[in-house]
Amino acid sequence: MSSIKRMLLRKRTLNFSRIKLLCRQQSSTSYKDSLLLPQTKFPHKVNYKNRRERDHSIEIDAKFGELYNKQKTKKEQKEFILHDGPPYANGEVHIGHAVNKILKDITVRYELLQNKRIIFTPGWDCHGLPIELKVLKENYKSETNISEIDIRQKAFSFSQKIIEKQRTSFMEWGILTDWSNSYITCRPHYIIQQLHVFQDLYEKGMIFQDHKPVFWSPDNRTSLAEAELEYNSSHVSPSLFVKFSVKKCPDVIKTHILSGSNLSVLIWTTTPWTLPANQAVCYAPNQKYCMAFCSSKQEYYLIAVEMLPFLEKSLNLELKVVTTFEASLLNEVTYSHPISKDRECPFLPSNHVTMDKGTGLVHTAPNHGLDDYIVMKKHQIPLDPCLVDEYGCYNSQASKELQGKAVLKEGTKLILDLLSADIVHLEDYVHSYPYDWRSKTPVIIRSSHQWFIDVHQIRDKAIDCLKDVTIVPDHFKKVFQHQLLSAPQWCISRQRAWGVPIPAFYSSDRNKPLVHRSITNHLCSLIQTHGIHCWWEKNANELLPPELKNKLELPLEEYQKGSDIMDIWFDSGISWKCVLPEPHISDICIEGIDQIRGWFNSSLLTSVAMRGKAPYKALVLHGFTTDSEGRKMSKSEGNVINPEDIISGSKKIGNPPYGIDVLRWWVASHACQSENIPVKMEILDDCAQSLNKLRNTFKFLLGNLKEYDLSSVPTSPLEMRDLDLYMLHILRNFYQKILKQYSLIQYKGVSKDVLNFVTNEVSSFYCHLVKDRLYCDAPNSKDRLDCQAVLFFILNTLLQSVGPICPHLAEEVYLFSPYRKNSSSLFENQFPSLDEFLANTSFPLSILCANQIRDAILKADVRTADMEATIACNPKLLDTLQDLNKNVTNNSGLKEFFQVADIKFTNSHEEPSQGLTIKGDLELTGNSDKEMFAVTLAKTKLEKCPRCRLFASSSKDSLCPRCSHVLNVSVSQKSCV
Repeated sequence: MSSIKRMLLRKRTLNFSRIKLLCRQQSSTSYKDSLLLPQTKFPHKVNYKNRRERDHSIEIDAKFGELYNKQKTKKEQKEFILHDGPPYANGEVHIGHAVNKILKDITVRYELLQNKRIIFTPGWDCHGLPIELKVLKENYKSETNISEIDIRQKAFSFSQKIIEKQRTSFMEWGILTDWSNSYITCRPHYIIQQLHVFQDLYEKGMIFQDHKPVFWSPDNRTSLAEAELEYNSSHVSPSLFVKFSVKKCPDVIKTHILSGSNLSVLIWTTTPWTLPANQAVCYAPNQKYCMAFCSSKQEYYLIAVEMLPFLEKSLNLELKVVTTFEASLLNEVTYSHPISKDRECPFLPSNHVTMDKGTGLVHTAPNHGLDDYIVMKKHQIPLDPCLVDEYGCYNSQASKELQGKAVLKEGTKLILDLLSADIVHLEDYVHSYPYDWRSKTPVIIRSSHQWFIDVHQIRDKAIDCLKDVTIVPDHFKKVFQHQLLSAPQWCISRQRAWGVPIPAFYSSDRNKPLVHRSITNHLCSLIQTHGIHCWWEKNANELLPPELKNKLELPLEEYQKGSDIMDIWFDSGISWKCVLPEPHISDICIEGIDQIRGWFNSSLLTSVAMRGKAPYKALVLHGFTTDSEGRKMSKSEGNVINPEDIISGSKKIGNPPYGIDVLRWWVASHACQSENIPVKMEILDDCAQSLNKLRNTFKFLLGNLKEYDLSSVPTSPLEMRDLDLYMLHILRNFYQKILKQYSLIQYKGVSKDVLNFVTNEVSSFYCHLVKDRLYCDAPNSKDRLDCQAVLFFILNTLLQSVGPICPHLAEEVYLFSPYRKNSSSLFENQFPSLDEFLANTSFPLSILCANQIRDAILKADVRTADMEATIACNPKLLDTLQDLNKNVTNNSGLKEFFQVADIKFTNSHEEPSQGLTIKGDLELTGNSDKEMFAVTLAKTKLEKCPRCRLFASSSKDSLCPRCSHVLNVSVSQKSCV
């Protein structure tokens, strides 16, 4: 034998000896070091005290602040535009802000994961009365002799401070956008755009000025739009039936009146303060009327025949019909004014008169009612001077005894005293009444010079455009349509200082305003040069453009600049023009349900008026937050919870620091498509526990993927165990369902299904079954690598499912993932396609059959690890079950699936003499016939392997064949090194 051969033989002998020695040493010690247990630094739990620091650290590492601008550079991607309805810059953020902004962020993050380029510009609404009132309250003891410029400067400063505070909170919540590029309604660029829109609509004939009745807030001395009202269902008004003495009537009625008796018109009203402004009584032209006699009062009343039973019951009077006649006969009747008795007033036909309550004859005061105003305009009867001033008091035009009296207070009492002899019946009436939503005080209707958008011109077109808009929940589309059908002319002028000026000049008689494009252009130029206050800082000579001065009909000194500002709903309503890229249509808008009367409405009307189409493709509405007692949260009620209290903890409400993830998970699982959003500590606790379950699963996945190489993903899933293939198929079905729910804005369903899937299919099912493979197989065994491939796809899918809702948690997981590569954010990663991986594969039906047998075993509630399972079934079912063992290189696939020591099959249905027998039947897919089976569980003769702890060893304290092979290979590899 050569020296070389002797040397090689000696080396081989030494290696075998070393292997035997290492195995003996391993058998006498713990095998723990040989197991591939999960390894990851991903924290199992986050200390409450460190939540805020952790969230901030994740934002930095994942580069939250850079993501929006980075994704905008991908011009080749399809755009997704979410238009931000601007929050109001008048106070600290509240829980409603969190609901709104987080729902929007979930939406855009989902679309970003769908490889779309996001356009989402945040905004703030900065003008309006609430800010002005706060400034007045904080800076002045009284409102006398206050400079409008001073108010505006302080209001601007106040709004900018609030914006910065709100912006800081929104950024902390992880809202994805460019916070340095916001639209702010009090900035010059926005105001200039708004002035041009006003001028365009004026030239189109859509905006006009008129002297007509509008909702008016006496408390705040300004007109109000419908959207600025809230209705108090507990308001109490005096309800009175009052008679107006008939002055003239035709003979066909007069002949029935007994000598010495009086004939009166009987009307019903809940606004007696408007009676001094009465100009007519309206009747329904298609109704029958009558003269009824009241014997107890010896009086005759003109009333509608249909209302007779109602009146007898309400007045507790017996009324006998003397004569009936057609409504047209009332054209010949006149009556004495209820206050100014010597004044003669007419009867007028009108379709707004109904027979639901009252007398069928309606007191008409066109200065205080829109229907009344329309009737008078139709009959070309001029309006009397308005008797009520901006403070809600009778003015100098009223009688001396009324002057200075507040119409809703002492004025009403005085009217009742003046009419005491004519009141037939008086009682308190509880009903719904409009209130100023800011001051929480009742409003009145009062005529004044105001600016309007002619809703009648665009109503039909707006309703038609709304048909193509998707609204979620869909039943709100009818609510929106009804809102448009019932909307009056939109009053867009306000009588305050803090807002965008209406660029109009007036001569001394105010007959016709001077509005001209050159005025608007000149003002816009001045704003660019001198700032947003220049309308108030400069006089008419400076504000009127030079080219227009020489064309004025009157001397320059005869013109005064207007003092009205625009409605803030007009401010925000034209944001589509100022913010959205061409063609100025957003894919979606997400706001509270109250915005049907607000921003959704004003945006639609302005867009339809300007260009004949809606500014959005879809609207999503969310509800209002409620406290533990189900009450709507509001500052006035003092039951508002600040999001900061949820994130950082609060002794006041007794909760620990939950962090941003819990806040966002709560929004997703409770806020969307719900009219009431409960905020309770037990609900927040449940959200925290849900996220802990997710963290546990993510930790398990990360721990078992620590050294996983993406090149190990099998080229064909057909080579994998059926259990692995089955898990991938249900994972794909799960994700398809999640994607559908995201696309339908059903975030509650997403959070629910993610949690159920993680708890049941991932943790309790698949991860539980494959732990042995993961921990005990050789590192590079095919079965273990296949299992890791499944975990890899599960991790990817869960990150994409959870990421939009909880980006902090998802990014934290991504930071610990082994395949992060060069992308700092999971929202930049191109995830492998599970659909492509599973192409040309079918759902493994063998697992469906095995699952039914497994369920039967589980129901028996016995420990199966040391059991041998003998399955008795027919050949057809036997072939199906044995499919589970294909491509299995080590342990049987069925042993892993049933968690038993061994599996045997038999065609015999005779019960074994020993063991527990479980019988059942199952359905094979595509076959309605049930197949019988029996499973007998008996103690195995195999011993527990000291390494894997499975009953798979032939003798006590000896390794099973699999573990022996793994250790031998491991020792060989170490010796070679």
